[in-house]
Amino acid sequence: MFARLPRLAALAFIALFLAVSVWLLAAPGRPAAVAKGGQYTDMRLYRDVVAEMARGTPYHRASAQLQRAHGYPLRPFVTMRPPTLYAAAARAGWPVLQFAALLLVLANVLAWSKALPAAFSRAERIGAAAGVALGGAAVIAPLLLGFTEFWAGLLMSLALALRMARPERWGWSVALVGLALLVRELALPFVLLSAAFALGERRWRELAAWGAVLAAFALFMGWHAQMVMAEVLPHDIASPGWSGGQGLRGVLAALANTSLWQNAPQPLALVCCLLPALGWGALSGRGAAFALLLLGGYALMLALFARADNFYWGFLLLPHWFAGYALIPRGIGQLWRVVSSPRR
Repeated sequence: MFARLPRLAALAFIALFLAVSVWLLAAPGRPAAVAKGGQYTDMRLYRDVVAEMARGTPYHRASAQLQRAHGYPLRPFVTMRPPTLYAAAARAGWPVLQFAALLLVLANVLAWSKALPAAFSRAERIGAAAGVALGGAAVIAPLLLGFTEFWAGLLMSLALALRMARPERWGWSVALVGLALLVRELALPFVLLSAAFALGERRWRELAAWGAVLAAFALFMGWHAQMVMAEVLPHDIASPGWSGGQGLRGVLAALANTSLWQNAPQPLALVCCLLPALGWGALSGRGAAFALLLLGGYALMLALFARADNFYWGFLLLPHWFAGYALIPRGIGQLWRVVSSPRR
């Protein structure tokens, strides 16, 4: 993308990127919206729900009782997560799920080592795989496995890598994103964007497959909504809504708080989470338009709607966002050639 910019647009992007970086470094840090000592957390909620399910309590009843007991909202129905992940945890156990998550991270590393176009160097491919490994490091923390966004992010990342490597083999992407959608409904934008591309490129069989995924999802969510509402009582509280409007800083904070960058000083962590944008802007070839629209769309969703305590939405962009680290030198090179060319 950078290589096609007019010279003035490239200069404007460089100025904006530097200004934002300075602003992030100079602005006072904001404490993360994390639980205080002894406070009941989402991670404890998910573990307790699975423990109740292991004792024989149905998911929706167990989740409703625990959410009510600890002051969590039960309206609208999406305040209760879909049961897919927790049913698997109750049946297989968290250690098995951690092993499955590790396999997904390794599959992502392998897929991203082959996802970039053939014209890209071996070093860039290795760097993309390393970035993805960095982005998937949360797999080492067992308590984070209860976040459905973590699993949806891993599945969508793998689907994106496979789509970029072999777009004609869309079956795996459909299956992976379909599973992500059953785990967390926030995978829906991936489905809609894929369907739009299939329609625009007249790939009718693929479009039909995405349509089938949407139909199955609608039936699943209809059932889920019915089960939730059967457990809701008149005095149950409602969610404050999703209109955080945190902007770019909120997106970067979500990425930092769901990755190893949470251990760095916040201003530095935010800039480090911004840097992959320099790499993704240099992407070209197969899948570039789709990848940029997908990443940009999710970033916009987080910027507009995520509250400060929805930091775990950052998992929806991980681990694939960090693959952009590998392309930073290419991005800088493209921008330099555009601004230094007298004909641009």
